[in-house]
Amino acid sequence: MSNSTNSTESAFEDSIPPIRISVWTPLIYTAILLSLFITFSVVYRRNRINKLSKIESIFGENHPKKLYEFLKDPENKPHEKVLKAALLRRCVEAVRRTMKLKEHQPIYVKLYQDGLIGDDIYKQFEIELKLQELEFKEIVMECETYKKGWSTTFIPLTQEICFNEALRRRVYSMDDRSESLSELWDYFGDKVEPPTEVIDDTKSAKKKKEKVKASK
Repeated sequence: MSNSTNSTESAFEDSIPPIRISVWTPLIYTAILLSLFITFSVVYRRNRINKLSKIESIFGENHPKKLYEFLKDPENKPHEKVLKAALLRRCVEAVRRTMKLKEHQPIYVKLYQDGLIGDDIYKQFEIELKLQELEFKEIVMECETYKKGWSTTFIPLTQEICFNEALRRRVYSMDDRSESLSELWDYFGDKVEPPTEVIDDTKSAKKKKEKVKASK
């Protein structure tokens, strides 16, 4: 009985044709998985950016970014140099905001640890840091669309521009402050009466002049 069953099973197995797998099947499967993963990451990143952008920024509205997105619209079709200049201003603004955040980060941490600011303010600060990181990544991607490898020289150039503009603002603020201080000095100098010694000296000088005139 067992021999008959074994013979039937072997005959059934022999009747089944072997399944042949093409060489392209695992490659196609891998390509499908990669495309799904890339699509998911792009959608997730876009949704994350949209959620973060809804939170009010510490610095207010980013006008250089809006200008670049406006010029990037296919309906406008500006020259490539105009787009590069707008991207340059956008990156300079990103560098300026990042420098300000890094400069004030220890202050925010200290205030948060001491309980002087709430969780909402500190969370807003952390979200602003993440937004600036995403902004830099997006700017680098935009740079690579114009010229491959351009971001390696583009970012240091924007940093130098930001430093020069900050130095120029400091110099101009010092000039304005000196002018305002000189105006205050002149204003209060006219209001303040001269000391009594000066008054006595002027009176004695006038008397001497009168005596000299009388003797003549």
